[in-house]
Amino acid sequence: MTGDHPVSCAQKRLWILDRLHPDCPAYTVPVVHRISGRPDVHALEGALSELVRRHAVLRTGYRTARGAVRQTVRPAEPVALPRVDLTGHEDPEAEAERLGRAEALRPFDLGGGPVLRALLLTTAPDRHTLLLTLHHIACDGWSLVVLENELSACYEALAAGRTPELPPLSEQYTDFARWQADRVAGDALDRSRDHWGKHLDGLPARAGLPCDHPRPAVWSFAGAHVPFAVGPEVVERTDLLARACGTTPYAVLLAAFAALVRAEGGGPEAVIGAPVALRERESHFSLIGMFGNTVVHRLAVPDGTVFRDLVLRARDESRDALAHQSLPFELLVEELNPVRDPGTNPLFQLMFGYQPAAPPGLRLPGCRIARGFGDTGTAKVDLSLSLTREGTGCTGRLEYSTDLFEESTARRLAARYVTLLAEFTSQPLRPIGSVL
Repeated sequence: MTGDHPVSCAQKRLWILDRLHPDCPAYTVPVVHRISGRPDVHALEGALSELVRRHAVLRTGYRTARGAVRQTVRPAEPVALPRVDLTGHEDPEAEAERLGRAEALRPFDLGGGPVLRALLLTTAPDRHTLLLTLHHIACDGWSLVVLENELSACYEALAAGRTPELPPLSEQYTDFARWQADRVAGDALDRSRDHWGKHLDGLPARAGLPCDHPRPAVWSFAGAHVPFAVGPEVVERTDLLARACGTTPYAVLLAAFAALVRAEGGGPEAVIGAPVALRERESHFSLIGMFGNTVVHRLAVPDGTVFRDLVLRARDESRDALAHQSLPFELLVEELNPVRDPGTNPLFQLMFGYQPAAPPGLRLPGCRIARGFGDTGTAKVDLSLSLTREGTGCTGRLEYSTDLFEESTARRLAARYVTLLAEFTSQPLRPIGSVL
């Protein structure tokens, strides 16, 4: 499949952001696979070629023509996997880390492509690092699962001397872009437009947290992150409270974040953006592409609120948001038309995300693989707290704008979130203010 096509709403936004902030790595997705073993490099190269042949979005370029953003799908060509042998280096692992950071920061040319880069670093005969770096315009979180599953299946077949046999795709991402354009032009999203118009009426221009430093006139995307963890006992209590409230752990964890916002002087209402997958048709589930959308949670936390009631509020809020997730965030901003401030994100300054299970990751027979993400040193909003279920516990990440917050503040906020979650899941009828 080749040719010229319209773009989706998300692709248009990312193209515009790339034009406004050239060379900024904020929307780079650097995936790091540390491999113990001896992978078949030729099979890996062939698997990458098959992946790019199969998913047209991975061989697509972008341009503006007569005021409209267009995507051009190019013919499939074999992918060459660049390799760097570091075994003779004085400190191979340190050099691999340096090259990995450089790759995460290397800009994409969205006009000329590619939007997927691969690099294999060898630090010892049986130790390698595979860097897969994508631009967000071509992928989201769900896409990474599809990519790694299909790359694993193709590699296994090629390493065994077989031809990969994946189920054929009934659509490509360009079909989704056209389908979305038809929905946006029609009346299919009118209920969602009405819902968000009422729900976000009177939204404050800024609803974040007090900062360590004055907000810059223009958002720089400069950021960092701190890791944290939630232990098995707290996670178990989170699950129990979720079941008692007829909801999922997401609502409990979101409520704890809203409680943290209240505790830190964010006011009696927490306004929090959240990512959603937005794959509404069965044919979307097997595609790589930027389907993800963003919804806005608005949680009131007045004085005297007990935590269980805040969980119920978060449950209802998240259900309503999912019921109306189809309206692209880009259109929501256009329709609400808030006062634009180049120093902040429109509608919300805080984000929250929860992944109920870690993805299986890349699988290469005969090898052990540890998966992680490279550091782009960026932040898209003031603060973004995300959690991933890992076994009986949770790993967490608090991303923060370094223009606004000190690292010590970010570490304190992450630690306080864990403390609040532990306290409230132990005593869910305790008023929020009694812990604050």
